Amino acid sequence: MLLREGRAQKRGGKILWIVGVAIVVLGGVLVLSGLRSVIPPLAAGVAALALLGAACVRMLTPAVAVAVFGMGLGCAALVTVLGVTSGFEHELTARLARINGHVLLLEYGQDFDEYPQVVARWREDPRVLGVSPFAYAMAAVVPAPIPGPNERRPEEAVREDRSESEAEPRLRTPAIAVVKALDPTLAAALPGVPAMLRSGTLDALRPADTRRAPGLALGYRLAARLGVEVGDFVRLVIPAELDGSADSVARPPRHARFEVLDLVDTGMTEFDTSLALVHLSAGQSLFFDEARVTGVEFALRDPEQADQVAAQLVETGPTFHATTWRQQSEGTIAGLRQIRAAVSLVLGLLELVAASALIASLLLLVRRKRAEIAALMALGADGRTVFWIFEAVGLLAGTVGAAVGLGLGLLLSGLVAAYRYPLSGDVYPVDHLPVHLTLVDVVAPGIAAVVLCALVSGPVALVAAKLPLLPGLRR
Repeated sequence: MLLREGRAQKRGGKILWIVGVAIVVLGGVLVLSGLRSVIPPLAAGVAALALLGAACVRMLTPAVAVAVFGMGLGCAALVTVLGVTSGFEHELTARLARINGHVLLLEYGQDFDEYPQVVARWREDPRVLGVSPFAYAMAAVVPAPIPGPNERRPEEAVREDRSESEAEPRLRTPAIAVVKALDPTLAAALPGVPAMLRSGTLDALRPADTRRAPGLALGYRLAARLGVEVGDFVRLVIPAELDGSADSVARPPRHARFEVLDLVDTGMTEFDTSLALVHLSAGQSLFFDEARVTGVEFALRDPEQADQVAAQLVETGPTFHATTWRQQSEGTIAGLRQIRAAVSLVLGLLELVAASALIASLLLLVRRKRAEIAALMALGADGRTVFWIFEAVGLLAGTVGAAVGLGLGLLLSGLVAAYRYPLSGDVYPVDHLPVHLTLVDVVAPGIAAVVLCALVSGPVALVAAKLPLLPGLRR
């Protein structure tokens, strides 16, 4: 009852099928080879849709073909969109965890100076992959000229308390940045931290010495905004009134010269436009003028143990509190999931429209097969048997549509993931369109399609089961 009666016209059919398959294969190969053009994935996607429609029309009755094609299109759209929204959620949470760790340990107040004991204690924990103290500060980044051979660099390698008249004039417009100070030896154990730097190592975070200025790594978008490159010098300026002391307003700002030795590329626009990394000792000298930190970050072997580790870290003392990677990205994840739900609801209407087409096709099928239904009843089939025959037709149509749609959705998701469609950094937090399919993203649209077809087929099957016998035999 689903299949087309007779054979479809074959004129030019094989040629069109060969061309369609060739376009899909060629488009996939070009995307996988790294060709940066939107034409190959777009052509492959359109060809795949055309092949799906042609297969439905060739093999199924017209009414059922419309329902199966619509159901497949709805499943494919849902799989692709769910993969993209899951990709955004996965990328953002992974990169936030890479920058801030899976667990952050902070202390109320401004005197977190017992961090060496905390690091020594938790480095031995088998659940912990890496422990790294850090210090944060907001600073103005000012491009500075390269010092001459007679200029004394040792004095510039540490905190400078000069009057405003003695400071260098600004050559270009400064930018406000979040400066994070790390210990390269300990931070190297955090997965993903060295990969944030273009060089792949933390060698750029060198401390100050008697011969060279301390090193600094700037976000590559921030460096482009400032007009500086690797090898240039910048000055970090910390306004005195931001250090928390009451009598600091009258003092001049603290500033120090740093050499740009590397660029930071996190893949997140928010950080690439505002982040700077320095050595922990240089940051402590500039930020606090003492050996204390803002907090300690922990990278875990299993991120799902973050809540358990955070609960134990709080027991370090009454002034300590810990936050997990879920809490750090809670607002972002909530927003993404709301968008995910709204988009899924809208695209789910495609499956609903396909289900309505299935109702029409089944009603037409009941009308055309009234004589056959009466013959089955005359041979001893009861209403329950007829009901399940038409219910099975609806289930089969939903299953075929779901299977075809899932295959098409996986193909489109693979093309999007391989192409890495670039996104504008001024609008989106990541620089490309991410795709991360989970089992739920793949299975849920298919199950929804089958269940929806089963629900809409029930009333039509009930109508078929209650058809009178004698009028059907007269036909």
